[in-house]
Amino acid sequence: IDRILDPSTVCPYCDEPLPRNPTPQLMNLLSAAKRKSYPDPRPRNSRGLKAPLGIYIASCQRHHFETHSLPEAMEKGWPQSIDFKKVPKRIERMRGALEAIISDCRIHNDNEDYVDDDAKGPRARSDFWREIKKQIKKQGSRTVTGVKGQFTSFEKTQPGYYGELGLLIIHQTLYNLFPLSSFEPSSIAPLTPAEFIQLVLIPETAVGLIMQDLCLDRDDAIVTLRESSQYGVAMFP
Repeated sequence: IDRILDPSTVCPYCDEPLPRNPTPQLMNLLSAAKRKSYPDPRPRNSRGLKAPLGIYIASCQRHHFETHSLPEAMEKGWPQSIDFKKVPKRIERMRGALEAIISDCRIHNDNEDYVDDDAKGPRARSDFWREIKKQIKKQGSRTVTGVKGQFTSFEKTQPGYYGELGLLIIHQTLYNLFPLSSFEPSSIAPLTPAEFIQLVLIPETAVGLIMQDLCLDRDDAIVTLRESSQYGVAMFP
């Protein structure tokens, strides 16, 4: 026999328990959906509601996120709030390191993965540059930078838990620091300046921010970058 739940503690659509401390965003989504729904009382939920899926899908997605993804994020210490106003200044302080990656024009051989890090230049030490080089060698530059390639590398170019809002700020700040016209095309070929920013500098910048936030070394920050990208999209859209 199904136990009777307090209807104020369950979702009016799926009847699953709501988080103990739902965020204002979830409550606002539920309120908006409720205005377009009609009563549908059920044995387990006397305050059940019904509506076309499109009316409440956003609140269900947010409900799932706060029930499953948010607790994981809290356990791993990923931020639930970020002072985005300070992000541009933080990025500006990374200018020297980023500029070194851009201006490192030395010829790198295909065996650079086996060279000691101290012997590599700033660009060769970039995990993201090395990944792009491997992809280009395997698939060709058009595939890697084309629509299909950008779709498959979505998570790799996301700034981790900084989300879409963070991506926008990082992107604009990098464009201000390094205008496209300032790049020497031959030094970053076969990437264009816009592709170099998207595929190399944005994730490099995000790793730097994550290292500062969580006091991590570079390798652990890259792991966090990868693992927290979906959380970031949902938390900071």
